[in-house]
Amino acid sequence: MKKNQQSWEIAFCGVSAALSVALMLLGAVIPIAMFIAPAAAGILIAVLQVECGTRLAVTAYGAVSLLGLLFVPDKEVPLIFAVLLGYYPLVKPWFDRVRPAFFRGVCKLLLCNGAVLVMYGFLLVLFPAAEMSPEAMWGALVLSGITLAIGNVAFLLYDKALVNLMRAYRLLWQPRLHRMLGRH
Repeated sequence: MKKNQQSWEIAFCGVSAALSVALMLLGAVIPIAMFIAPAAAGILIAVLQVECGTRLAVTAYGAVSLLGLLFVPDKEVPLIFAVLLGYYPLVKPWFDRVRPAFFRGVCKLLLCNGAVLVMYGFLLVLFPAAEMSPEAMWGALVLSGITLAIGNVAFLLYDKALVNLMRAYRLLWQPRLHRMLGRH
């Protein structure tokens, strides 16, 4: 690999990692962007995988996760990135090899639900909830189930959006980026 190529890749990773952390800071400030910001940062990790390879993309994922946990005031935003949306674009190619499509979807949803349950379980261990009446507990469980179902739909939409955005990147944006930066 040429020295200029390696320098370009490392600089691109650094800029993308900084942009990812800035997006997560934005997600902490704007409440509606709490889930959108880590998803957008995950898409940047997917772009890094295309441009710089898996090794540098994994390194950037680790850096963004750590910096997000250190600097983003709302810890839920970087946790969502760290436990699911940040590394999912990196492992998605392995999930896409699973056949038939039904089992592929089940595996993706198992990953999503497992990551969400681990994250919120960890938060409940750190910050235990107060004693609740049985009625309130039942209501909380029903609401949690509904929220998890909506999250599953959103995750499957993110999966489809990731495919379409990466196709658009390869066909439209990558040639423009390379032409603008003089990279061939």
